[in-house]
Amino acid sequence: AIKGFVETLEEEIEESHKHYLDIIKRHTERLINIVQDLLTLSKLEDEKTTLELEDINLNALIEELLKLFKDKINEKGLSVKLDISRKCHLKGDPFKLEQMFINLIDNAIKYTEKGEIRLSAYKTPSNIVITVEDTGIGIPKEHIERIFERFYTVNKSHSRRLGGTGLGLSIVKHIVLLHNGNIEVESQVGKGTKFTITLPIDHSQQS
Repeated sequence: AIKGFVETLEEEIEESHKHYLDIIKRHTERLINIVQDLLTLSKLEDEKTTLELEDINLNALIEELLKLFKDKINEKGLSVKLDISRKCHLKGDPFKLEQMFINLIDNAIKYTEKGEIRLSAYKTPSNIVITVEDTGIGIPKEHIERIFERFYTVNKSHSRRLGGTGLGLSIVKHIVLLHNGNIEVESQVGKGTKFTITLPIDHSQQS
């Protein structure tokens, strides 16, 4: 409702006052994002949460998701490298894995001003190992072990400016754990960050 009335006012208010409306609109959108992320996290933490398992072509899934970020990637002049075989399949929940990749890719774009984003995957006998890597600002060593906590942000002012909620990586970790997987992070300040996710090829065969 707030957002709707702000958009109505934008058409009627004097140009000199639009700055205030922009502030209201930006913070309203941030509140909406926080509520949506909290609802998502709450559902993921529910012990009754089940996975809707399907056979997923990982290459096709990520290619489709990258289309959502095309404008953001082009605005920054970033390049994207995708190294995932079209034969790379796994059993998983497509909706939840989409959420996981959206959060990781969105973060990579937000915190990378130049260079590239690399997504790759390879198979082991029982797992698929996925990496999402960027050439962005990196994460200081002392923050790495806490980045999956709710609302934890490395640079609060930077995160607010970019519209972050501090919940994205917490959502990512919960989705990985629901798939009986594992996630690790390596990072160097000024050089970039690399997330490595290991997921079982067939979650339904896991205990």
